[in-house]
Amino acid sequence: MNQMTRDKALQYAKYRLPYSTEACKFVIDTAKVSQGVVADVGAGTGLLTQHFVGNVGKVFAIEPEFEMRKISHELIGERQDIEYIDGVAEKTKLLDQSIDLIVAANAYHRFQPEDTIKEFKRILKPHGMLAIFSYHDDYNFIRDTMRVCNIEQYNKRITATRYKEPVEYFYGASTPSRFLFEQKHNETWDEYWGAVVSGMESPNVSEDWFVTFQEAHKQRFNDIAINGQITVMYNTEVWLGQPKYL
Repeated sequence: MNQMTRDKALQYAKYRLPYSTEACKFVIDTAKVSQGVVADVGAGTGLLTQHFVGNVGKVFAIEPEFEMRKISHELIGERQDIEYIDGVAEKTKLLDQSIDLIVAANAYHRFQPEDTIKEFKRILKPHGMLAIFSYHDDYNFIRDTMRVCNIEQYNKRITATRYKEPVEYFYGASTPSRFLFEQKHNETWDEYWGAVVSGMESPNVSEDWFVTFQEAHKQRFNDIAINGQITVMYNTEVWLGQPKYL
């Protein structure tokens, strides 16, 4: 997997699909954490974090990639109610039973499931909740974006960074509720490509398959664009519940 450079992290922050503000407010209200402590695990550049800062008592942003933490800090600014931690889902460095709500976005598929469950059990308060955010679209646009270029190097990187357990697995013996919040996002080629190339699995310019990868995406974009723009119809998908770990 590629190193997360500053350029990639900047593209990630600028071009990735946004999460629904409505979805985040719903989670804060349902979990009753307006004065509580929230841990955003795999916080990245703060795409999800930004919706909780200022709306809850305290946010811990857990992220192992230095450049992502740095950009999140730059975008959100210096505040007393957020702390950035160089940690991972399996080892957050948080105190025992200190968290009212754990949130995680699309990074959850990178979490080693068993070790993550042990860590979540350790840091959550007895009645703490877990909210996992992702993207969902009925037309499989987002899924198909990852399948545009069938290059062996890219496929290997994707496989190496993803665990196969479903999202419900992280809730242990309990069953979370699923909610969808509709969104629409317009993209030019630069915005579409910026989101694609920001991924750690995507090639750097110096790699010999970069041009092939880019050309495949350019062809796909041109096939579906109208007047140089595409419209992505998608949902912020939220799984919310109180985990029950044995």
